[in-house]
Amino acid sequence: MSYDDESNPREELYQNFLKSLKEPATERFFDEDELVEIFDYAGDIADDYARAEVLFCGARLYPESAPLKERRALLYFDLEDAEKELKDGSAAAYIADNADHTSLLFDIVRLEANRPADAPAALSFLMEQYPSFSDEETIRFIDLAFDLDCYDWVKAHMPELRKKASFLPALLFEVLQEADQQGDDETVALLAEELIEAEPFSIAYWATLFRAQARLGKEEEARQTFDTAKALGADNPSALLNLADTIYSSAPYLQKDAIEMMASLKEENPDDFTFTDCRCALLVQNGDPATAVAELRRYMAAHPGEIRPLKQLLLCNIVDAEEICDRFIQANDGHEMSAADLDETINALLMRSAMNSLAGLLKSLKKRRALNSVEFASYAEALFALGKYEETVELISDDSLFDEITQIPFRGASHVYICVTAYMKTGHEEQAKAILEKVTPFFEAYLSGAPLPVRMASRTIFTLADKVRRHPASEKLYWEYFDMLGHSKFT
Repeated sequence: MSYDDESNPREELYQNFLKSLKEPATERFFDEDELVEIFDYAGDIADDYARAEVLFCGARLYPESAPLKERRALLYFDLEDAEKELKDGSAAAYIADNADHTSLLFDIVRLEANRPADAPAALSFLMEQYPSFSDEETIRFIDLAFDLDCYDWVKAHMPELRKKASFLPALLFEVLQEADQQGDDETVALLAEELIEAEPFSIAYWATLFRAQARLGKEEEARQTFDTAKALGADNPSALLNLADTIYSSAPYLQKDAIEMMASLKEENPDDFTFTDCRCALLVQNGDPATAVAELRRYMAAHPGEIRPLKQLLLCNIVDAEEICDRFIQANDGHEMSAADLDETINALLMRSAMNSLAGLLKSLKKRRALNSVEFASYAEALFALGKYEETVELISDDSLFDEITQIPFRGASHVYICVTAYMKTGHEEQAKAILEKVTPFFEAYLSGAPLPVRMASRTIFTLADKVRRHPASEKLYWEYFDMLGHSKFT
């Protein structure tokens, strides 16, 4: 049996069960042990439909089966609504209705549904009650311990757990995964090496060992492990991506190897952006952003309607973003990116100060529809940051959204600052004064009860108003260089 996400002897049994679901129920027959195996395997691959059908079949063929009753408890627990208290859920109800039924799996679900006050003591007591743990029992017991935040308890009791586990790799794999999440790389390395001794050709174990060694700073060992893992995963693109991810985060000394590796995968999978994306990230990290942008452009030219490469290309702050976005919309039959993608992209571009891309994106949208208040304010901010003050004034001359934007904390003050300053820089003093006269009472009201950051933003408007009073628009040299917040320094 393997724990490396490769072939599994239960797969054929599972597939036969799925085929049987197309036949009449009366013609469907599996023995009790087979149903348990199918249920456990379906749980490994997160197929709740198959698990439920196993229990329905078992209820007809073996209504008093204890192992299948245990798995009903497991299914109820696994399907529990995360927003509900487990003690009030379906698993707890099922356990209460079967209060006389005692087994390790039932006891595990009891503790999951009713968390003990002294978790380590409860785990020790439970472990002592049962001489051995099956594969599924081992997995569930270790999961229980981690759910109870008892990682250190598990490490301390590994000698006893090893003796009880009927299939040791199941125990080692569960602890390995948690150790990896905990960042306990010494333990990860030790367990990965032990699992490799049992399964020397498992790419998953070698990749995990590589990650642990890289994070521990063991460069020479990591290089050797990488070479082995790369060879074992030659026909496994997802495994090679995993190796590249480790290199990106923890092993920069292998960047060139990863870049070459991704180049081969990219050529073999020209229509899968994942490999181009990974290679471009590595290129940027290796100090070659120009090549990364060129590769993104080539992919985008061949796949103009894909959202992921569009987002990545926009983050590169490209000057032809409007054209790229136009082609994206055209390739999608006139449909722009979804509202969620658009909000995420605008926020990301603002955070990265990618104002060329932001201006191009919103200009492309504005040609097709009216912008909402957030889009409008973001467009004004991008134009202003790029020093395009005449275009900023042309945009904000449509003040239909001004009042709505002003009501938004922080963004409102920012928009007022942009509008007033853009008007002053372009000689439109009266418009600037009119805005300040309109908004001053609103921001004065903020000073009495708003949070400190909002009050500070409001104070900026009062400082700006003072500048307008002291320096008329005719002082062109002053307003040419005035930029109190460094707002237009992103080019």
